[in-house]
Amino acid sequence: MTLILRVSDTSTVQTPPIPTPPVKIITKQFLVLVVSHLQADFLKSLEAKGRINVNEGEALYEITKYLWLGDESEFSQRKANLNRYLVSEGAESEYDIYLVSIELNKADEGFKPKVNQLDRYDAFRNLADLVNFEISPRLQMEAYGNFDVYNR
Repeated sequence: MTLILRVSDTSTVQTPPIPTPPVKIITKQFLVLVVSHLQADFLKSLEAKGRINVNEGEALYEITKYLWLGDESEFSQRKANLNRYLVSEGAESEYDIYLVSIELNKADEGFKPKVNQLDRYDAFRNLADLVNFEISPRLQMEAYGNFDVYNR
């Protein structure tokens, strides 16, 4: 037995649109640490090694004054303006800083604003074995104003 359905030419059948879930684009996360120029020797040794171990993660926790966490596009925009804060030789100040920018494998909740210090400390320890980091040249203190930094 065959069943045939006919739809008249005058009626239209409307189907509700199928909602498509939003596409979440995964971007790289960047952490920026504000460190006093007094830590230049430590930062140079870190840069020479090219990686961070657990002890150095702990040391970074201790010497970081402020930090910022954001995605790659935010980071690129904010980093683009740093050249105007370069410190020329002979114009150094006791307030000069370095910015340590670290590409994270994943965003760590411990780097977000307003977390307890134990979670923050653990997040710094978890920086171990990261190799994608960059240390800025010596900058004027105002450079960190490019980032919405918050207290360590």
